[in-house]
Amino acid sequence: MQSILEAFFMGSMSEIFRIGLVQDQNDPLQQAIKIFAETVAKETGGNIDVRVFPVSRLGDYQQMQESVQKGSLDAVIDDIASLSRYSPVAGIESMPYLFKDADQYKAVWNGPIGMEIKQKIVDDSNFRIVGHMYCGTRELTASRPINSIEDLKGLKVRVTPMMQERLVTWKMFGSSPTPMNWSEVFSSLRQGVIEAQENPLATIQSASLNEVQKYLILTSHMVSGFTFQFNDIDYRGWPDEKRVAIEAGVKAATDGYNEFIANEQSAILADLKEKGMTVIEIDRAPFRAIAKDVVAEFPDLQPWYEKLTKAAN
Repeated sequence: MQSILEAFFMGSMSEIFRIGLVQDQNDPLQQAIKIFAETVAKETGGNIDVRVFPVSRLGDYQQMQESVQKGSLDAVIDDIASLSRYSPVAGIESMPYLFKDADQYKAVWNGPIGMEIKQKIVDDSNFRIVGHMYCGTRELTASRPINSIEDLKGLKVRVTPMMQERLVTWKMFGSSPTPMNWSEVFSSLRQGVIEAQENPLATIQSASLNEVQKYLILTSHMVSGFTFQFNDIDYRGWPDEKRVAIEAGVKAATDGYNEFIANEQSAILADLKEKGMTVIEIDRAPFRAIAKDVVAEFPDLQPWYEKLTKAAN
């Protein structure tokens, strides 16, 4: 009988490809990664075995990105803005009311300006961004009703750590933003450590935030998207067959996720209502009026903001 060691040296064992993410097993992102894994296995005849580590099992997103840079993790899935501490231009994705819908979001990021920004991120940070999974607009949930922007005063809103752009946005909206890792959010809302958080509808549903938040306020203040993030040096060093297979997997996963979100947004909102959340249609004009003031706080992003908004229009 062939030993494990012999099988390894004869090339009959699969290469392990590890992906980390903070979302839990209920998030629709899991189905996208399953599609990715199946596609990669098919393209390589089973020679690459994709292993997924959800729920921050390998650390928070910052720690996982550091692992990608060190080469101990093959990929992390998060939004472009999560790379802003490596490349400031990545923070452009966190600017409020930058995109109006999914088509515009995907067209810009897959177009010349988007490609220019992604190459800048590669040059600054060695992170290669591939695929754009549109998550929808980010909405606010809260433990008390928010009927106007004035009601945000003093509200303790969780924001993603290490993303200064989001902290500034919520501060300028009038709230009290509180950086916190995603793994701590549910318990902190239940215990009253924070009063609110903001995320796309699919994340609000999959994380069962309706159990700890009564109100869903449709601020639609920011577009959110997931991307596959790779170590660029490693990515360019892969054999052509591996890179082609990984890219095919990313495309299949991205297409599947985008189709799901496009078809299910209304159903997700209806489900959250059915589970007891009170949905508030808020006047977004006062929020939009502050958007340019937020951009003004980041002078280095202003030229990119102007390019993106021009491309979007």
